[in-house]
Amino acid sequence: MRTAIPLLLFTIPLISLLGAGCLCEHKTEVAEKEVMLAILGEASGAIQGALDELDTAASKTATSLETTGIAGPDAEAVLREGIASHPLILTMITYDANGTVIAAEPQSVKVLVGQDLSGQEVVQRALAERVPSMSAMFPLAEGGDGVVIEHPVRSADGEFSGVLSTMFMPYDLIRPIAEDQSNGTPCTFMVIETGGHILYDPDPDEVGKETFGDALYAQFPEIDRVARHAAATRAGYDTYTFFGTGTDKVVQKETFWSTVSLHGTEWRVMVIREK
Repeated sequence: MRTAIPLLLFTIPLISLLGAGCLCEHKTEVAEKEVMLAILGEASGAIQGALDELDTAASKTATSLETTGIAGPDAEAVLREGIASHPLILTMITYDANGTVIAAEPQSVKVLVGQDLSGQEVVQRALAERVPSMSAMFPLAEGGDGVVIEHPVRSADGEFSGVLSTMFMPYDLIRPIAEDQSNGTPCTFMVIETGGHILYDPDPDEVGKETFGDALYAQFPEIDRVARHAAATRAGYDTYTFFGTGTDKVVQKETFWSTVSLHGTEWRVMVIREK
């Protein structure tokens, strides 16, 4: 009985210390998740703002084309002005109701004039629906991956003239925002389409890959599960295993995601932390 009291006196503070340790660990975990959610909100807001700015520039150009028409020197001047209005805009072209390119800027894409684009899905959609839209990502002939924002153009009397197509690279839009928001934190970003294609990743070699069924991800079935979860849900949380950023070591990761969108096309913005 004499040894029970000292043992009890030792055990009580030990239990208290262990409990405090668990509590501190929990608080740390909560704080880390709060940081993830905070920078996710900032990044999503900035990406949405950048998309809206691009759309505004395209919309203003389409409105100006209602006065000049979609062909000729005046239309080309409007396209040049539209490109100059935003640093992310790479090209602007117009095509008529048959899908034939009528005008194109800058000089490097004038070779498109006269080409029939009616076989392209994005062109078919724009001509059929005649409302503003944003395409899925597609590979560019000159390298990289692009997205186009389509705006219908009507004449002064309201007749449908054709479509203004404004092209930009999503990687260039997302990268500076993602790098700024993750700087000084243990987090990284990935942005994917609901179809699974990667729009942005810290590793440029990942951009353009499809998370659904790509050979790189086949050995990590959780990637497919999380990608499908994100594709089906506008906001959420999940965990998975994959290579650590910049290494060949397999680590546990967690992610929160939210959604940005333009004209019905959605992107999932994912903030990721290694656990």
